[in-house]
Amino acid sequence: MGGQCMIRLLVRGLPAWTLSIVCCLIILYLTLLPDPLNGNHVSLFEGADKVVHAIMMMGMMLCMAIDALRKKAAHRLDDSVRAPKGLLTVYMIIVVLFGGAIELLQGAMAMGRGEDWADFMADAAGAVIGWIICLSAWSVTVRWLFREQQE
Repeated sequence: MGGQCMIRLLVRGLPAWTLSIVCCLIILYLTLLPDPLNGNHVSLFEGADKVVHAIMMMGMMLCMAIDALRKKAAHRLDDSVRAPKGLLTVYMIIVVLFGGAIELLQGAMAMGRGEDWADFMADAAGAVIGWIICLSAWSVTVRWLFREQQE
């Protein structure tokens, strides 16, 4: 069995919303625990932290979309499955609010991290980029993920 086939089987076989929950917990762990480097940050480049924030929220958006796709595709599989723009827009708003809540919690917890508007903007940018990717890749992902069931 090839690697792609194993990934498809794994993603299709997971319980509902598993990807989103795992991604959410990882993000919360990475963002709300006390500063692991105690202020001794190694900067890869200026703004690397913002890139990480954008990638985390983009990942959250993609996980939510894949979970929604799995739920939707379980009921109806065909090549004409279109991206549910309204639902994906709601998910994007949820991810942006999630990023904002993290920033507020970082400031309130006083554990070596602080709230930062630039981090929130990076979170929002990541959610929007994830939304665009979801809209663009929805039907291709349906065909790839559920190809064997369609044949």
